[in-house]
Amino acid sequence: MIDSMRGRLRSGGLDFVLSVVVAIVALLVALIFVIAAGVSFTSGASAFVDGAFGTQLNIAGTLAKMVPLTLVALGWIVVFKAGRFHVGFPGQILIGGLLVSVVALKIDLPAGLHLPLVLIAGIVGGALYADIAAWLWARRGVNEILSTLLLNLVAVQILAWWVRGPFHDHSSPLPLTPPLPNTSRWPELLKNTDLHWDIVLVPLAAIVIAFLLSRTLAGFRMRLVGSGERVARQAGVSPRATGAGAIILSGGLAGLAGASLVVAGTTPQMGEDFGANYGFTGIAVALLARNSPLAAVPAALLFAALEQGGQTMEGTVGISSSLVDFIQGLMIVLVLAATTILYIARRRAAGSRTPRVPAPAAPERQLEPSP
Repeated sequence: MIDSMRGRLRSGGLDFVLSVVVAIVALLVALIFVIAAGVSFTSGASAFVDGAFGTQLNIAGTLAKMVPLTLVALGWIVVFKAGRFHVGFPGQILIGGLLVSVVALKIDLPAGLHLPLVLIAGIVGGALYADIAAWLWARRGVNEILSTLLLNLVAVQILAWWVRGPFHDHSSPLPLTPPLPNTSRWPELLKNTDLHWDIVLVPLAAIVIAFLLSRTLAGFRMRLVGSGERVARQAGVSPRATGAGAIILSGGLAGLAGASLVVAGTTPQMGEDFGANYGFTGIAVALLARNSPLAAVPAALLFAALEQGGQTMEGTVGISSSLVDFIQGLMIVLVLAATTILYIARRRAAGSRTPRVPAPAAPERQLEPSP
């Protein structure tokens, strides 16, 4: 048991070091491009740090972006542990936010009841939309990556119709809903900033998902299915039921991210572009975190700082904010490359430690005496 614990600690430490090295290498490569653009190293680094953490307003913006990134990353981790993959988080964010607008605008309740009901609506909206892909995969064998990718496009069109049609604010020419009541919105943590009390969802959700995956029967079933469907079937666990449940749970987390973007946004109205790129960026956060729920928190902070700092760099030193997209893409490539190398190294190490059992000697053939 002690050897097993040591192995887990060694593996976890190696994963942590790998993620840190990847992040540092990506940032250094980005700084090389900054220098090539004619900006000094100190000026570029200072502009980035100041943009992400230089003022209270910038810190609030970084932490606000961290919330949906963490929730989406946790959604990916859940579905990954069950051996499934999907890219439907952008659509689930939008449908979760859409259902939030219904509950926020059509139900009148005091703040203590309205906000929890709005959050539940976001979770339900994302989970129901993910359930479409889960059903198509479990019942019809439709690849969940393909179905969720197409469902993202459908969600964009649904939301565009929603804010222009039934829930359009007729006092505005823009595609926006009427202002959501304050009873349905997260209160501000720092006045006159983007930071709201939804930041408490970050540690809470990370701890809950870590506990779910490591200490509960449902989490054990997900990990068992993720390790191999044949083993799971022999243990009496249904890979389809478990995989579908993981897809739906991940959609609920994406829907909660959508709810947070709507009821903790900079404006009290919901537009058609509130989802931004959080759906796909959250997957990159999970990859950098090596699919660890707790490691997703610092990884989300790094990506949020890149988003916030990159926006400021463009205005201060003239570096295009598209550099942020380059850094994120480079991190993903480096993570995948490092993971592949690490996997090959572990396989070779495991093979060298496996004792070779000598083949049994063939029995000697005795000659019968000739008559």
